[in-house]
Amino acid sequence: MILCFSATGNTKYCAEYIASRTHDTITSINSMMKDGVKSVNCEGAERLGIFAPVYDWDLAYAAAEFLGGVSFVNLPESCYVYGVFTCGSNAGRADENLREILSRKGITLGAAFAVSMPDNYVPMFRTESPERRAEHLAKADETLKELAEDIAEKRHVQKFTRKPSRLFTYLIKKFVVPSQRKVKGFTVNDDCVGCGLCERVCPMNIITLKDNRPVWTADKCACCLACLHRCPKQAINLGRSAKNGRYVNPNVKL
Repeated sequence: MILCFSATGNTKYCAEYIASRTHDTITSINSMMKDGVKSVNCEGAERLGIFAPVYDWDLAYAAAEFLGGVSFVNLPESCYVYGVFTCGSNAGRADENLREILSRKGITLGAAFAVSMPDNYVPMFRTESPERRAEHLAKADETLKELAEDIAEKRHVQKFTRKPSRLFTYLIKKFVVPSQRKVKGFTVNDDCVGCGLCERVCPMNIITLKDNRPVWTADKCACCLACLHRCPKQAINLGRSAKNGRYVNPNVKL
């Protein structure tokens, strides 16, 4: 079985690629969070794959919070547990975070893999050109092909990017992350049609419609930017996103 957190489709694409080759089923962490799920039945699972993006050189906050609070019931002792982390260029120490979360539940992370995908943090960076994006996704397929073999064979390996220093990641977590989780920077322009998609895709359930316009109700943003990237009118903005474009993985249905 595969548990997947994905906002713009990059991680979902990786999960679907691996699932098609290992014949595993995919369950959306986003949906489980929306529904308040507190336990996952792992009965009979030969593999348990956890797929999540990397934010600020760490495991995506929402995924970390969900995994920390959920119970894995009926998990076979022989189950092969692995993590796949999507990132722009560096997966930081996301694997260590997941390993610690699982260890507290008595679960050992057997393997960890990083996959570079098109970066989409548009509050700061421009999206890649169509040509560069196609090249990036083709290279990701090469990585995924290799990973699929390791996962199918249940190999205990670590195929990760070079890790930043612990001091660097500590400073990011202490001084950068708290400000990024605040929602006051989000704006909505007059192109908004009140469709409510942003409300439906927010994994933290902190977006509600008021007078047919989204309102962010708590400073616990997942920083996934699903609301921004998937808005059909590009009406939601944060930072420099109005100039930097939008991104949704072209190979998956969200």
